[in-house]
Amino acid sequence: MFRCLCLMIAMCPVQMLMADELPSVLVFTRMEGFRHDCVENGVKALRDLSKDRYQLEVSDDPAEFAPGNLSRFDAVVFMNTTGDVLDGDQQAAFESYLQNGGGFVGVHAAADTEYDWPFYGRLLGGAWFKSHPQVQQATVVMEESGHPSVTGLPVRWDRVDEWYEFRRNPRDAVHVVATVDESTYSPHESMGDHPIIWTVPIGEGTALYTAGGHTPESFDEPGFRQHLLQSIEWVMDDGFIELIPASGFEGWHHVTNWTNAADATMDSAERSSIVIDEEGGGVLVSQKGDASHVQTTSQFGDVELHLEFMVPAGSNSGVYLQGRYEVQVLVSWGKPKPSFGDCGGIYERWDEARSPKGYEGHPPLINASRKPGHWQTYDIVFRAPRFDASGEKIANARFEKVVHNGVLVHENLELSGPTRGSLPSPSEVAQGPLMLQGDHGPVAYRNIRIRRIAE
Repeated sequence: MFRCLCLMIAMCPVQMLMADELPSVLVFTRMEGFRHDCVENGVKALRDLSKDRYQLEVSDDPAEFAPGNLSRFDAVVFMNTTGDVLDGDQQAAFESYLQNGGGFVGVHAAADTEYDWPFYGRLLGGAWFKSHPQVQQATVVMEESGHPSVTGLPVRWDRVDEWYEFRRNPRDAVHVVATVDESTYSPHESMGDHPIIWTVPIGEGTALYTAGGHTPESFDEPGFRQHLLQSIEWVMDDGFIELIPASGFEGWHHVTNWTNAADATMDSAERSSIVIDEEGGGVLVSQKGDASHVQTTSQFGDVELHLEFMVPAGSNSGVYLQGRYEVQVLVSWGKPKPSFGDCGGIYERWDEARSPKGYEGHPPLINASRKPGHWQTYDIVFRAPRFDASGEKIANARFEKVVHNGVLVHENLELSGPTRGSLPSPSEVAQGPLMLQGDHGPVAYRNIRIRRIAE
């Protein structure tokens, strides 16, 4: 007995520490309007899903929305809340929580909540609940099937639910992940283009709304439970998207002569070459330097980007934000005065009618390059160009920050137009792909993480 007691005492601090290390989620269930009888089943589903993933607290008490208390949570879920659920001070605390990096997941009737609170409207893209037809089967269509909240779900996902119609289409204010195909059911008031899952960056935080979850049976459905879990985990990860799959090229196109490998190193005998391990491990490699310019299928505007790259001796590549603004990748180790064409430089623009043809290149403030064959990092905050309603550009693209191997090499750098080698048409866009150059020498990329950020 004494041995068992000692063992229990010895184990308890470890177990407590492991529990404390798990992220925390607050599930808020207050209903001041219509009361959904599915909430109990929704909470049970989130408890089941939380095992070894996150700690769950459930409350319908708005007093939870106090600054010192909210800071305990990595995410807050509004589980079918309705009506006015927070007072002014609680609203201010929740807004501050999200602006400073908190996560929000709104489920179904979260869109039937806080109609008179403008900030909350931003989480919904202004798309508060308007009406709904009877519960019936419909087809959810993924616009971004690689988004972490819907990974593994069918591109056309048939399920039964109550399909909300909204006071406005949120598309111009949010990033749409999925729509519902109105031809597959009988709407009450047709929206035509009908977003049903979307995300919004809020300050340093991230919000996701999913319109499913009216029926108790929804929360027993494996696909919907998977969607809820992935949505919570995604907002807890600050809205980052891992762009390189564990195998294959899902989420990318123009992948000619690229390999998805387990690892890549510089050839110790032939230092201008790359040696790879077996295929399928999350490292994108242009091994012979004769690959296409690989592009994401997803489009991005304002983003924060982290990636790691490796170039062998004498090699050259580039990272193109929106496929149009290049941060140069080059072996530049030891150069005392780097140019725009060196590693960390913003490559020059090009105009055949000008003299000189190349102009507006920007060298890095400091040469932060490492030796050939060493893995290096870029951490970039990029602001996309802005356009008015007629399509005229009203603000240039801007690198808010480029950090190379932990060293700031550009800050608040405005670009009047695309750099050389960019996608040809249209010249500039509000949303564009991430593009990696693959035809100027061997190169490898790994740990590419991107997230959409607030204006």
